[in-house]
Amino acid sequence: MLWGPLFLVGAALGETAFAILFVIALAVALTYAFLLEGLYGYTPGKFLLGLVVVKSDGSDCTIGASILRNLLWIVDAFPTFNLVAVVAILLTDGQRVGDLVADTVVERRR
Repeated sequence: MLWGPLFLVGAALGETAFAILFVIALAVALTYAFLLEGLYGYTPGKFLLGLVVVKSDGSDCTIGASILRNLLWIVDAFPTFNLVAVVAILLTDGQRVGDLVADTVVERRR
């Protein structure tokens, strides 16, 4: 929902404005994911699905772990269109590469 208006406004204002808006929107989106998962263990989507991110020992997810697992989405998703994530999930107890490195798991909320 954030990207559509960004492209429209950026296209109307020019390349420099688009680049600035893109960087701001990316920072907001990443901060949103890092902070919500790090502080509460879930984003609104995970909350609606009844999921929570926790450390593998069952303790709460930390902001550092959230940053690590979300940054490693690059490894999971690019350039293989999530193939690496799917293979990792199938070969482990449901953890993608980001979860393995950050020592986190996504589980049903209790």
